[in-house]
Amino acid sequence: MLTMNSDYPTTRKRAVAYVRISSQRQINNESPVTQRNAIQSYADTNGIEIIEWFEDIAKSGKNAERDGLQDLLKYCGKNRGKIDHWVVYNMRRASRDNESYVTQVRTVLKALGVTIRSATEHAVDDTREGRFMETLLVALGQLDNEGKSDVTIDNMKALAHQGYWQHPPIIGYDKHRVPNDLGKLRPTLKPNNMAPLVKDTIERFSQGDITKAELTRYAKSIGLRSRYGNVLSEDRIGRLIDNVTYAGFVADNFTGYTPIKGVHEPLISIDTYDLNQTILGKAKRRTGEVRQMFNPDYPLKGLVLCPSCTKPLYASAPKTGAGGKSPRYHCSRKQCKGKYKSIKASTMHEDFETMLRGVKPDDRVLSLYKEVLVTEAANQLGSLNGKISTMRSKLDSIADNRLSAIRKFNADQLTIEEKTDLVTALDSDKLNLQEELSKLESQQAVREADIDLALNVMRDVDRQWVVASPTSKARFQSVLFPEGIVYDYEKHRFGTSRISPLYRLVATKKDSEEPSKSFLVAGAGFEPATLWL
Repeated sequence: MLTMNSDYPTTRKRAVAYVRISSQRQINNESPVTQRNAIQSYADTNGIEIIEWFEDIAKSGKNAERDGLQDLLKYCGKNRGKIDHWVVYNMRRASRDNESYVTQVRTVLKALGVTIRSATEHAVDDTREGRFMETLLVALGQLDNEGKSDVTIDNMKALAHQGYWQHPPIIGYDKHRVPNDLGKLRPTLKPNNMAPLVKDTIERFSQGDITKAELTRYAKSIGLRSRYGNVLSEDRIGRLIDNVTYAGFVADNFTGYTPIKGVHEPLISIDTYDLNQTILGKAKRRTGEVRQMFNPDYPLKGLVLCPSCTKPLYASAPKTGAGGKSPRYHCSRKQCKGKYKSIKASTMHEDFETMLRGVKPDDRVLSLYKEVLVTEAANQLGSLNGKISTMRSKLDSIADNRLSAIRKFNADQLTIEEKTDLVTALDSDKLNLQEELSKLESQQAVREADIDLALNVMRDVDRQWVVASPTSKARFQSVLFPEGIVYDYEKHRFGTSRISPLYRLVATKKDSEEPSKSFLVAGAGFEPATLWL
């Protein structure tokens, strides 16, 4: 690092220089020394004095979260008005992502009066053509980077569809390499000393008389442990018996989680795996039967009460004369037979939606809810930023480890197989992290407009009910009308003795026309305590 020299001629431009590498190719062709020499030569030729150097070694150019670059930005901020340019070897060294470059780098430096110069791309200057070239070159770097990423993903997909394993080994296996048809070594799995215990555990579950908790204790008793010697949790045991890899298949993000016949040796038969899925599936079907209580054809079942006995209406779908079905609500209790006809479900649903248009959340509730949403959005954003920062640090760590593996290979400290295994595993981890990072970044765009939209949806109670799932409808209805809601078949209106304090009814206008009167009207012949909506 050089220190600022106050004795330079005032006619000379002052600049900070930036060096970045992120792969072996760049070390060979655009090494730090190569970049420094080119930058210094450019500066000498153009009468520019480099007053400080910054560098990022083994750092991706896909975002601005780089220590060296951040130090450069801070340095320029502290020395505002004393720096004219920042000089890079080429624009790809500055960034390979146009959006983060423009918003987080160029805009910041422009505000400080600092413009960029490329030592090898002299078209980048302060003219409009130069600024266009600056943006274009970064965009081309991004295009190149995304193209390489696509090629890497395509290659890994191709290997996965050939049955090769490209991830860290799972319990019961070690990483192994086997030659393909062309004699090139490809990654797969090889059973280790834990394989018999894995096989025993999975086959024990297939007998169908043991729970996962009991199986977890059984696995511990026979000595099954993780790769690092730890006792397996019930969750890990659950994933063990649900993993098709043990049946000799590969099913991962590269195959779209479709099982592909692997080249590795299976520990269990496919019949054992299928039997375990059947056992697991029975539990899922039992859970599903509970969910079926909320039939999507009858969302008001359990809420709407008979006007005679004030007990929940039944729902059924008798056959029509044309052979179809007609979903209806009715009360078939002995004391109510003959008093009211059944009513089409669609008709009652329409009447319910009409009634909900007059139900609104209390304004104080909306105000409090907005305050909670704003606070929670701020908390979530802070948490997201922390997770994103951690994820980017992990990506940088992977880049460091990848570079270290290549250096060790060049120093004959690793064999070609060891280096290839390590680099492949790191590339796989990198792709998974990038996918997670992309999802997290997509959640960062929480704005107050989104909160206002949520509040507008809350105001439209009828819309909330229409778009809700069957189970959500049931929960929503029970909040609105905790004691149920009576339906008058003849006048097509609803009545309730109590509505949730979180909501209110739109007041009825005096002397209004009949169509606009729909709330708080007492119905003749019904209990006075009931409010007709």
